[in-house]
Amino acid sequence: MKTRVAVIFGGRSLEHDVSVITGMQVLGSIDKSKYIVEPIYMRDGDFYVQNVDKLDEFVQFDASRHKKALLVKGEFFLLKRQGIKKYFKPDVVLVACHGGEGENGNLQALLEMNGLAYTSPGVFASSLCIDKEFSKRMFESMLLPVVPYEAVGRKEFLHDKQQVVFSLESFLTYPMIVKPARLGSSIGISVANDRAELESAVSFAFEFDDKVVIEQKLENFAEVNCAAYFDGERVVVSKTEQPIHANDFLTFADKYEQGGKMSETTRIIPADIGSLNLVVQAMTERIYRDLDMNGIVRIDYLVDVAKNKVYINEINTVPGSLAFYLFDTDFDKLLASVIESAKKRKSESGAAAHFKTDILSKFKGGVKMRK
Repeated sequence: MKTRVAVIFGGRSLEHDVSVITGMQVLGSIDKSKYIVEPIYMRDGDFYVQNVDKLDEFVQFDASRHKKALLVKGEFFLLKRQGIKKYFKPDVVLVACHGGEGENGNLQALLEMNGLAYTSPGVFASSLCIDKEFSKRMFESMLLPVVPYEAVGRKEFLHDKQQVVFSLESFLTYPMIVKPARLGSSIGISVANDRAELESAVSFAFEFDDKVVIEQKLENFAEVNCAAYFDGERVVVSKTEQPIHANDFLTFADKYEQGGKMSETTRIIPADIGSLNLVVQAMTERIYRDLDMNGIVRIDYLVDVAKNKVYINEINTVPGSLAFYLFDTDFDKLLASVIESAKKRKSESGAAAHFKTDILSKFKGGVKMRK
């Protein structure tokens, strides 16, 4: 009997378009002889189905060409004038959403409430990893090296910009990298080399988020990425990659405005960091295990080869293109592995314990509130 798979992509995120591309890649690669596949598109808090399997549909999305669906008790229903109609009941949800509700734990919580297996980290790991400040605090608690950083909230910055900038200069030195705390794909990131640039960079980052992370910028470093997934038996760690670019950091254009993915000439696989590749891979496996991850996860590092130092930068719990190009396996086999792993994880999860009390019977007459 074929496994029924819902592929969910889109969502309210600045990475929406990247998610659509990932969704189309998944739909084009998943083994249809093994799975019954239904694409589910998220937009503005709604689910859309029918005719959502072609990239052209999303260049200028016309909601009237598609049907709205509701997720109720683990099953998708079509929304009709006279009520609702059964549409698709998935065994597994393949999550292909980047950023926003698809990666911050909200979608995962909805799937949990509906009793559905899914191919991404759980609610806690997702919500923690999407926040660059909280994830760095977690890395420090795990005794993992991170570059010096500070975090600033919008209200704090607007209340006294000069004081915030002075405080940042007290803890960090120029140049600094300024990032929105809960965005990916290098959106809203800029480098500050002096006080004027710092204030401008922080103001720019606040256009995208209510919290900003400011990091010490390393000199002569390599950006290195490594991915991992659980195949149901073991954690499989990918090769490393080293993106090559002309900017101070890997920009959105570097990543995506080259036909959907970076070319082989703009990345080195494995990364050119010698034996530190083994350190990166070992750290990736440890983090994946310690955070009880699920699905395909990519972890990004900053490597100072001269100092023989590896810093963990951030975790992408649903990476672009699901980082399939980093693994020594075909994409369809990779997808099959994470789907089967999600099914196994769900079947092995324990049922919630029932705990009966007589508390309610003691308050039959109502509850009196004291003034």
